Amino acid sequence: MMSKFVVSHPPFFNDSTVELEMPTLDKFADFTETAEVGWGSPNVSWRVAPALNIIVNGIHRLATIDTGSTGAIMDKSFLPSFDPEEAEEGHVFYSSSKILEEGYWVPDIEIEYFGPRGVRIMSKTPVLAVERAVKCPQFNQTLHGHRCPAATGVVKRAVQQPYFGIGFGRDRDTSSQATPDRNPMINIVSINNVTIDRTKYHPGYIITDRSIIIGLTSNNTQGFVTMDLEKGPNWEKDQRAWGGPKVSVALNNETYATGSQGSLLVDTGVTQMYLKAGRQFQAGDEIKFAIPDEKSPIATYTITNGGRRNAMSPSQILNSTSLTPYVNTGRNFLTKFDVFFNPIEGQYGLRFKGSGEEDFVKFHLV
Repeated sequence: MMSKFVVSHPPFFNDSTVELEMPTLDKFADFTETAEVGWGSPNVSWRVAPALNIIVNGIHRLATIDTGSTGAIMDKSFLPSFDPEEAEEGHVFYSSSKILEEGYWVPDIEIEYFGPRGVRIMSKTPVLAVERAVKCPQFNQTLHGHRCPAATGVVKRAVQQPYFGIGFGRDRDTSSQATPDRNPMINIVSINNVTIDRTKYHPGYIITDRSIIIGLTSNNTQGFVTMDLEKGPNWEKDQRAWGGPKVSVALNNETYATGSQGSLLVDTGVTQMYLKAGRQFQAGDEIKFAIPDEKSPIATYTITNGGRRNAMSPSQILNSTSLTPYVNTGRNFLTKFDVFFNPIEGQYGLRFKGSGEEDFVKFHLV
């Protein structure tokens, strides 16, 4: 399926003019500790998922970084020995592939990340020691606990490639363990072997073509337009447990109807787009997206089915119907936007990085 993207940032629909809140220098004025760790894989075009060089338990590996899940997983052989009778039974479920990773959460694992410039950061979280990975299309944690009741086949996964979920808002009926305490990038404990100073370090991260940046400052957040996030189901237990960002969807010349707002996921783990809308996507249709809504968007863009491809186009669009929209953009979205997550104040942001000269991009500064 071919797609043409038209991007405006902020809105370009209906010739509207909207006042948007930009992050101010004052928000992060007191925070100066930050670090940038370059990707361990060539990633300028986002053809492959981003990855970081890590050291865990004295073992050096390359770990895939996934914004579509929460929690670090790796083969149990990489981790210190543990007693399954004492460890917490657990899982990570990937809704796109329907793969269920079954294992045990090993607490307080220190993981070091390092880039080509010698910068080193360390996280400390539980890590899922994986015993097996299975296809489990009907998995529901409420019904099934942490194990698949009827696996359709064991998945052969290269044990050399740990998989680190750094997303948020993923704690739902299939992944209630996807909580902030298991997110490596918001649980950083040291930079270059120096324990972080909580008065100077603001948790959060920025994803760019070149790297991941941890520690939010006035300088590295410039240019982002942000939206406020809603509280997630586990917010009372952990005030970093925010829900995912929102998006509104409109078909062709239709207006954004009541109830047109649903969930948005910018997912580094896949190249395809998953799109749930009010009806099936037909040839020639245009679908308009406003993030988070048409009244105060931080970004808008349009997909034309059958249009000319460009760098931002997903590899394919997997469309299904739903009363509540859902949009997983796939990682090609990141060819035009950097993303920002602030887990303390509950903000998500986008920073447009196109030139505005492409025929599929319209860029308006506020």
